[in-house]
Amino acid sequence: MIEIKELTIEDKEAFCEFERRYKKECGKEKIPSNMNPDDLEFEKFLERIKCCKNKDTLPKNYVLANYYMIYVDGRMVGGINLRRETNEFILNYAGHIGYCIAPWERNKGYAKQALKRVLLIALDYGIHHLLLTADESNIASQKVILSCGATYEKTFNGKKFYWFHLKEYKVEESAMAIVFYKEFILSTIENIYGNLVLSLPKGHIESGETRLNAAIRECYEETNIILKKENFYKEGIPYSIRFIDHHNHLVLKWIYPICFKIMDPQDPKSKEERIHSVSYMNIKDFLQSCSYENVKEVVKNCLNSNSF
Repeated sequence: MIEIKELTIEDKEAFCEFERRYKKECGKEKIPSNMNPDDLEFEKFLERIKCCKNKDTLPKNYVLANYYMIYVDGRMVGGINLRRETNEFILNYAGHIGYCIAPWERNKGYAKQALKRVLLIALDYGIHHLLLTADESNIASQKVILSCGATYEKTFNGKKFYWFHLKEYKVEESAMAIVFYKEFILSTIENIYGNLVLSLPKGHIESGETRLNAAIRECYEETNIILKKENFYKEGIPYSIRFIDHHNHLVLKWIYPICFKIMDPQDPKSKEERIHSVSYMNIKDFLQSCSYENVKEVVKNCLNSNSF
């Protein structure tokens, strides 16, 4: 799973090793700002990027910016930053977002996924219009930017200029079936944007459909398990997620957890192409391995319920 997060002092060893290898393998390639181009000691580099987050500590000639490292399954693969203000340098050269992927980690889709994550962060800051630039020779970066929904504006001084104009979220609703059988939970391994993730059966609530009926239907369509209304015992606390879909639409999805207890395990099997596998998994093992923290919390809340 891909994630982006800000550097901390605990990342010193991993970052310094990554930085050395990156600079060595890039050779004469321009070193981006999130790869410590001035060769500062780690503590000083960390202090600089922290100072860039706040007006009161912002260094001279800098704009407010957030710096993130990109991780895949816990290993560092690159960096990305969001410049939250605009000046002449941003508009004529750097753009609002810059990113880099290590040479040994390229062509795996990581830049596209990280860029989509940072676009969502930009919306949190109320930024709806963002400029990105790419060298004319950097075809790979141009493809990443366009694949995320940017619009080409112009070519100037050896760079191509692209704009993102982010609109408001499209709201969707989904029901999640949390099915307990003794000390097991019905789980799915699903292909999400090329990543295999461990989660629970869920899907879109159709027009006029109740959350309970949607959870029952989606569970059958994904896992072959037939639930009945008498198996229902609790509706969990809903939560929301935000993402950019394959059509580059901003989506705010509300997920409603519907909890069930069954006595007959039936025969779980995958019924949809995107579902890699279905199984009853030990609850403790699921809580350790589930791909999503919010799903873990929902399951824990169900287990802590007085009615369980």
